[in-house]
Amino acid sequence: MTRAVSLVASLLIVLTVLGGPSPAAEPCQEREIRVDVQAARLGEDPSTFDLIDAIAASMRDDLGLKLPAWRKAYVCRDEPAFLEGLLRNFGAKVWDQSVTTSAGLATPIGIFLRGDYLARLSLAGRLGVIGHELAHLNQQELAGPRAQELPLWIVEGHAEWVAFSVIDRLGYGAHGAQRAEVVFAVSLQAIPHTLLPDLARLESRERWQQSTLSLGHAATYGQAYLAVDRLTERYGSTKVVEFLRGFATVADFRERWNSVFPISYQQFIDDFRAHVRGLGPGDDLRHTQG
Repeated sequence: MTRAVSLVASLLIVLTVLGGPSPAAEPCQEREIRVDVQAARLGEDPSTFDLIDAIAASMRDDLGLKLPAWRKAYVCRDEPAFLEGLLRNFGAKVWDQSVTTSAGLATPIGIFLRGDYLARLSLAGRLGVIGHELAHLNQQELAGPRAQELPLWIVEGHAEWVAFSVIDRLGYGAHGAQRAEVVFAVSLQAIPHTLLPDLARLESRERWQQSTLSLGHAATYGQAYLAVDRLTERYGSTKVVEFLRGFATVADFRERWNSVFPISYQQFIDDFRAHVRGLGPGDDLRHTQG
C-alpha cells in the first residue's frame, strides 16, 4: 500500500468515527475562480487567491486561454488537509503516490493547492504552481472529458509552458531565462541522454510516474516543456490550442495531430529526441532549432 493510500484510508476512518470536523476546522479555504476578473497589479504580499485572479486574467488577456466556469480553488493548510479536501470531494478514491508530494492538483471541480508548500516558494514559484494547475483547467475546457486520454507529455508540457508564459507576462521572470534553466537541467542529467525516455514513453501516466521517480523531474516535466515549447516556436501556440480543442471529435490523438501539424507525430518524436541528445549547457531552444 502506498503512502497516499495509507493516509487517505486513515482519514476516512477518522471522519467516519468522528463524523467530520466542525465548520471552524475546515481543512481548505475555497472560492470560485473568477474567470472575468479584471487584471490588476499584484501588491507586496498577495494572497493565493490574488495570484489566482492575476493568472486567470493573464491567461485570458495575454494568452487567449479560457477557464471553464463554475470551478473553485481550494487552498489547504498542509498535506493532511490537502488529502482530506480531496477525500471529502471525491470519496475514498485511491490516489497515486505523487499526490502526497504535489503542491497542487487540478480536478473536474477545480484546483487544490497546498498552502504550506506554496508558502515556502518565491512569488515566481507560487505563480508557476498555480499557473500550471489553472492550465490543466483550460485543457479541460478545450478537450472536455477526454483530456485525460491525451499523451501526458503534451498535457504536462503545455501546463508548464503556460505557467512560464504567465510568470513572464506578469513581470516575475523572463520566459527565455526560465527556458534556459530547463535546458540546463535536462542537459546536466546524471544519466546519459541516451537513457532519457523519449516522448512516446511519456504518453501514459504509469510510465510518466516511473520515469519521474527513477530519473527525476527534468526527464519528464523538463522534456515535456521543451517539446511543447518547440512546437509553439515552430508552428505557433494557436496550433497547440487547436490540437487540444479538436481532440474531443476524433478517435485517436494521432489523427488529430496529423490534421493540425505539418509534421507527423512519429517524425516529431524522432526529431525532438535528436534535438535533446544534442543539447549542452548554455544552449537555448531558440538558437538550436534544426
